[in-house]
Amino acid sequence: MKLQSGLALHVRRLAGEDLASLVREGGARDAALQWRAGPVALDARHQRLDTDAMAALLAAAQEAGFDAARKALFAGDIVNPTEGRPALHAALRDPSELADRGMAARILEARTRTAAFAQACAAPDALDGHPVRRIVNIGIGGSDLGPRLVYDAMKAFRREGVELRFVSNLDPADLEDALEGAMPETTLICLTSKSFTTSETLMNGRAAKAWLVEKLGEAGANARLAAATAAPDKAEAFGVDPARIFPFEEGVGGRYSFWSAAGLCLEIALGPEVFAKILKGARGIDTHFLTAPAEENLPLAKALIDVWNRAGRGLLARCVAAYSSRLALLPAYLQQLEMESLGKPVRLDGSPLPAHSGGQLVWGGKGSDIQHSFFQWLHQGVDEVPVDFIAVKALYTSGDERAKALGANLVAQTAALLDGHDGTGEMASHKTLPGGRASSVITLDALDPEGLGALIAVHEHKVFCEGLVYGLNPFDQWGVELGKVLATDLLNGNHSRFDGASLDLARTFKL
Repeated sequence: MKLQSGLALHVRRLAGEDLASLVREGGARDAALQWRAGPVALDARHQRLDTDAMAALLAAAQEAGFDAARKALFAGDIVNPTEGRPALHAALRDPSELADRGMAARILEARTRTAAFAQACAAPDALDGHPVRRIVNIGIGGSDLGPRLVYDAMKAFRREGVELRFVSNLDPADLEDALEGAMPETTLICLTSKSFTTSETLMNGRAAKAWLVEKLGEAGANARLAAATAAPDKAEAFGVDPARIFPFEEGVGGRYSFWSAAGLCLEIALGPEVFAKILKGARGIDTHFLTAPAEENLPLAKALIDVWNRAGRGLLARCVAAYSSRLALLPAYLQQLEMESLGKPVRLDGSPLPAHSGGQLVWGGKGSDIQHSFFQWLHQGVDEVPVDFIAVKALYTSGDERAKALGANLVAQTAALLDGHDGTGEMASHKTLPGGRASSVITLDALDPEGLGALIAVHEHKVFCEGLVYGLNPFDQWGVELGKVLATDLLNGNHSRFDGASLDLARTFKL
């Protein structure tokens, strides 16, 4: 079926329904709009959906070839045709499904090497006779945001006496802040770049190395450099000892890369045992995604709900509200994962996508702080924006009155979006909340390593399913490249491609 036309009947039918009344029907609808996979549960009963609409969405997924596509992903087939590559993030957790056994062996060998190095970094003489006390990960995009999210979320599981900081921005203050208070003798610099040509990473890497050389000399600096990359020859040319270069496959996309050697800084800072548990949690979701029937498949369900709101209902955006301080970076992480993956204008065959296709604008923040800022717009603004509430069950049931109140705030917000409020008196129109606004709740049993791995894997597979239904490639990112090329032109003095206003700005910046 053509996606929008196949959903249009159900969109029109449900548009006139009172959502609160629909939700209160319960029965078969309740059962059809709840899913569980390991430690993750999805409750979509507050979405403007019913069993018939969900059946139409499942039919769209099957028509797009869901069963064959998920097998191809895990087998390591070319699912990124514009770059001629597989997508190996699931294989990094468990390569047993890969058809290419040589690749599977390389993945296992890489995992063994990073775990051994992380363990060695716990020794009191790990750095040329000194302990590791500060790790500085230099990367950008997926080489930065994924590790940042995991490190923040896993604060309770960090290695004692070891601190991990991150550098991504070209503003010199970013590196200065990361090195503030650090002793060169106990600092390890991790350079994380798939191509090892990313200008931001290399420029910051050179500055960090210069800081080490000034304090410790060339040999001392080189002993404190490690690299994760798919281009080990370039890392070696930079000055990294081959013994501390950890390669990963070309089929590992940046926004999926922390599962690979690109997560080296995490494996050191958390310890290989904790990192292995994160992998284990993700593997559980991989197994569910690969084997569960479509109607029981949680990542597929989440994808279809987002397709329904974007392609069916024409809603541009989605808010992610994480009711856990340690998941504060989750909205930003999902923003990159989804918008870089699904922000495409054409199908795989090069034909243009219709309007209301290709994923949503993703934004959000940390509850309950955001209730005092942009939730006003969600409740009373002209536009409806569905909300994903991210909940952590163990936090709210811990017995702490603050945590209990946080859980109560989450539930209250879902109810307020659904039911709204009829204002009374002279200012009634100002006090009225329309209600009827969609939301979902994604509940994590506990924010532990297995749970975090599962939560991230759910969203990775969700994005894959959306790309499948829309018929686009979620694994390339050509839209990122042009700005890089133009910036290089400016730095090299080539101004031929720039308009007058841009050139005026360049002169202001002395470019």
